[in-house]
Amino acid sequence: MISPRRYPFCGALELLKRSGPMLIAVLIFGIGANTAISAQSEKIDQYIRAEMEGRHIPGLALVVIKNGEIVKLKGYGVANLEHDVAVTPDTVFELASVTKQFTATAIMLLVEEGKVRLDDSISHYLSNSPGRWEGVTVRHLLTHTSGLPGLEDGFKSLRTGGGQIDYSTAQLFDAATKDSLSFIPGDSWRYSDVGYFLLGMIIEKAGGQRYRDFLAERFFKPLGMESTSVIDQWAIVKNRAAGYTIHNAQLINIRRVAQVELPSYSGVLSTVRDLAKWDLALAAGRVVKGSSLATMWTPVKLNTGRSYPYGFGWEVRRRLGHRIIDHTGITGTEYARYPDDNLTVIVLTNLGKRSIDSREVRAWGLTTGVARLFIPDLFFWVPGSHGGLRQMASA
Repeated sequence: MISPRRYPFCGALELLKRSGPMLIAVLIFGIGANTAISAQSEKIDQYIRAEMEGRHIPGLALVVIKNGEIVKLKGYGVANLEHDVAVTPDTVFELASVTKQFTATAIMLLVEEGKVRLDDSISHYLSNSPGRWEGVTVRHLLTHTSGLPGLEDGFKSLRTGGGQIDYSTAQLFDAATKDSLSFIPGDSWRYSDVGYFLLGMIIEKAGGQRYRDFLAERFFKPLGMESTSVIDQWAIVKNRAAGYTIHNAQLINIRRVAQVELPSYSGVLSTVRDLAKWDLALAAGRVVKGSSLATMWTPVKLNTGRSYPYGFGWEVRRRLGHRIIDHTGITGTEYARYPDDNLTVIVLTNLGKRSIDSREVRAWGLTTGVARLFIPDLFFWVPGSHGGLRQMASA
């Protein structure tokens, strides 16, 4: 008899003979699966590189999570054109309005702890609130149905005499109290940074600590999100991407330098690696309860009974039978979940807009393009900044 210790190859043959067709099938399936994943990865690379060239995107980081596993994590292009630094999965990007999901999740954590009630008037948490806010609830702020101003008109009094570089919480709150309501709370929908600023104040009041510290201690540190923080323009942030925009067909620096004390509507910095940790923790119920996520991912119902495709810090809709839960940021960021397909695609770029009216920048919609490689019948829909939702939706 031939000893398998002396002739290991013969031992493998003997094992194969005993195991029969079952082992052969497993081996073939494993090889086939790896080949399919490799081919899909190459398709993603080809798609992303072609779109970056066509859209003039300097740098981009991507993560794809399928069935609870990271199947693609990669950087493309350049994080800083002046120093020719390549993008990696650890490149830090300014998330802009993708921040709103963190603010909404913080509120829901406080709801779970009994420190905030969704249908309380915000006046309960914010001292010196104007009388017209009495009918505005925490839920209204979360769903952009408060009647507070949109992006063009929010904090309007601060623009008198030109803009500033530094904005304190007191200054922003004073300006917010002077803004008018454009409709009865709950009657309509208007995307409002003012509302998410006020949610930041509620987090600080109910949570007993600064917004940036609350997020760090309750979310970022426990989840090992080591490269994620709330923006501080004075801080030196390792691996941070430079931001760019397009003006008169030329690529230029975006010049987002305002220092905001409480940037709860747009101030988180992060990487695709860290956001993958966040996404997996959300799905596993390690951040907030599943019931809280279900509430956040339910379209708001207006006073008329009509639904609008926005939940708490996320846009929520269906395309050809597929649920899509996503949000974009004006800096060229996009985070999309396809829960029925167990798929998440996150794309962070360094090409953004200086204003929502810009038509030259087209950094959004790439999550949909990547998702189509996993969900072939997904309708190809290219959103604009802030997911393409209109700034005003009447009841």
